Amino acid sequence: MNQPAFDPRCFQSALTTATVGRFLIYRERTETTMELARREAHEGAPHGTLVLTEEQTAGRGRKGRSFHSPPGENLYFTLVLRLPLDQHRRLPVIAPVAVCAAVAAEGVQARIKWPNDIWAGERKLCGMLIDAELTADGALAMPGIGINVNGDPTRNPELAAIATSVARELGHPVAREELLAHVCNELEAAIDSPPGELMLRYRVMSMILGRRVTVLPAVGEPFEANASEVAGDGSLVVVRDNGLSEQLNAAEVSLRPV
Repeated sequence: MNQPAFDPRCFQSALTTATVGRFLIYRERTETTMELARREAHEGAPHGTLVLTEEQTAGRGRKGRSFHSPPGENLYFTLVLRLPLDQHRRLPVIAPVAVCAAVAAEGVQARIKWPNDIWAGERKLCGMLIDAELTADGALAMPGIGINVNGDPTRNPELAAIATSVARELGHPVAREELLAHVCNELEAAIDSPPGELMLRYRVMSMILGRRVTVLPAVGEPFEANASEVAGDGSLVVVRDNGLSEQLNAAEVSLRPV
């Protein structure tokens, strides 16, 4: 089924931000919005620049995995963010909180699965990567986000059992323009929110805190633990069976059955 093209005017009319999303770079097709955003950032793109495409030909997820990006159905975008260091360090918390809140406002019972994926029930709804670097002008962050909006991931045999979309959860399509504007609005509000309030929102939205998890560390053997806390920089604190706490920055976790 043909999907309506993204309408930038409709998107802009739903924005309430001062900067985030106000400068839009739109492409019908590109390799990845992350690479395009990086080039634009290095050429001076201002804070809040939004790079959006209808289709990615080389989308990637964590650990270099490919990211399924069918055309015209979903949202694939990267933001250029130039923030003070204290806010920059909180982006692993800020970004998932903003996306989760925007999706929940559509009526989907969305939750955050550490580190920053958004799930509905037992299926993944959104994935994101945050690339960051320090430049001569200060901290630069580029959160790349893919939200399954009106597509049906079950058409892909590899995703049928693990992914969902906003439309699939609601039973009807939604306006991508309004959803993306809501993400931008929530993101700007989360950037400016007090750290304590931000962390409280993250804890409420988390689907793993207080749960039994299996940790797959970047180095070493998998182990089971209890997910205890998320630190301000987005790292996960787990308590091993021997009572020792461990702070995870580079790892994957899977939930154990309740």
